[in-house]
Amino acid sequence: MKTGLFLSRHDGAISETVDVDLLSGLYSNLPVAKVYDSFFRHKAQTDILKTVDAHGLDSVVFAGNSPKYYDMILGGTLLLDALKSRGINENKIAFANIHEQVAMSHKGERVKATEKAGLLIDVALTKVEMSPNIKSIVVSPRRSVLIVGTTAGGIIAAWELLAKGYRVFLAERGLSLRVPADMEENIMPTLAAVQSSDRSKMFTQTEIKDVSGYAGQYKIVLTTPGGDEEILVGGIILSLGNDIAWVKALRSKMRFGIDPDGSVAQETMFIGQTTDPGIWFLPSGKEGITSLADEISGASRAVLSLTSLLDANEIAHSLLISAVDEKVCGGCGTCVKTCAFAASSIDLSRKLSVINPERCKGCGNCVTSCPTGARDLVSFPTKYISKAISLLSRGVVNGAEPKILAILCKNCGYSAADSAGELISRTPGQKLSLNVMPFLLECGGNVDTQYVLEAFSNGFDGVALFICRDGHCHNIVGNTDMQRRLGLFRAVLRSRDIKDERLRVVPLNCHEGQVMIEELQSMSEDLKTLRASN
Repeated sequence: MKTGLFLSRHDGAISETVDVDLLSGLYSNLPVAKVYDSFFRHKAQTDILKTVDAHGLDSVVFAGNSPKYYDMILGGTLLLDALKSRGINENKIAFANIHEQVAMSHKGERVKATEKAGLLIDVALTKVEMSPNIKSIVVSPRRSVLIVGTTAGGIIAAWELLAKGYRVFLAERGLSLRVPADMEENIMPTLAAVQSSDRSKMFTQTEIKDVSGYAGQYKIVLTTPGGDEEILVGGIILSLGNDIAWVKALRSKMRFGIDPDGSVAQETMFIGQTTDPGIWFLPSGKEGITSLADEISGASRAVLSLTSLLDANEIAHSLLISAVDEKVCGGCGTCVKTCAFAASSIDLSRKLSVINPERCKGCGNCVTSCPTGARDLVSFPTKYISKAISLLSRGVVNGAEPKILAILCKNCGYSAADSAGELISRTPGQKLSLNVMPFLLECGGNVDTQYVLEAFSNGFDGVALFICRDGHCHNIVGNTDMQRRLGLFRAVLRSRDIKDERLRVVPLNCHEGQVMIEELQSMSEDLKTLRASN
């Protein structure tokens, strides 16, 4: 395997703390180790792609910004798409976050910060080395859209889709529309046009019973007064207004994030886009105060963005799912019971567990629950996780500070760690120990007792698990399932004379960097006290 390492100075924001030029020299054994002022300029991206071609690279590590930054910057998504179009498997692209989680957190500590950055690079290199190539599926997108909710924006979106030649379904849980009284006069002609089209169908008193599939090809089961009805669509637009109860009910079906106030969360650079490229939402004003102009703007933005995807001839989806090792699968069905997405089933003829890739979200809950170890996540293989913990245990040792492994769930935990770095960089007096080692996992549900034990056996003084708050986990029950296993975690630790204080579980939201800072500082002090008492 030929791996290229690309490092970013981020226009000095990284290089003032981390010596990226020194690091590039330490990895001269790789086919490529190059430094750029920024990954997000046309000249740099052109050179990166030329370098990939010239050296025949089949895996790439970016040492620079948080991987979440690539979702927020158009140039980031374009760069990753260009690498995939050159045949680099999605599982062979990894990131070492040396900006938010090193440079921003440890200004003024250049030597040790550079060492820590090197550890994160080692972990990223290990990930591309030990992760398997993942399969992908190509679908032909359907030119049909389900609009959930009948706000003014939803009705406008329906009309715009019809004008583009799309088939439209509208689903409303109540009997009446969600259009505010002061907008009814202006919106009724548009509604009449939508209802009169032979390419539209409206359902009232309807709930979304089930959603499966991928962007471009979803299968939706609606529960209507006349019974269940199945529809096939290419995309979904959520037009829910301020109906927080409906947002909560739909979340378990569509796996979008929510804000602390219960509304659908803004998670990418594009206003109204969820983490699923085929599902968009119309932002609603607080307390229902939204102008018709805002409704029109949100609807047009969602329609334009969604149809730009669905107008393509085909859409490729990487199957970041759970895998089954048939040699050790006992067909016990534990995975079926623990899967929140009905993705697991038992093939009775072979007595083996099987995965439905249209439903599997790759959360890792089944991996943790499997009694025989037959399950593994293709995006976070168990062997990689064990190796990464061992690498991070080398730590940037400051004898006065305890060494803590901070396990971060992909949704809230990792984002909060980025937020913590940003807070530290701009707040005098804020500080985070160099001995805190951040490590990304897919979900709280993917945290296994084995990983906690390996952290302690490798010399970590403490393990902090940062997971989503209740109701915010993208994998619906990943955080709560981990909390259920907490008693087992602690029982196993006590059996090995490991004090409870050495394991801390912290639920937080994406932007609660301050909570993370305070919890890690508190844990560090508790571990010092524990050390002194021994």
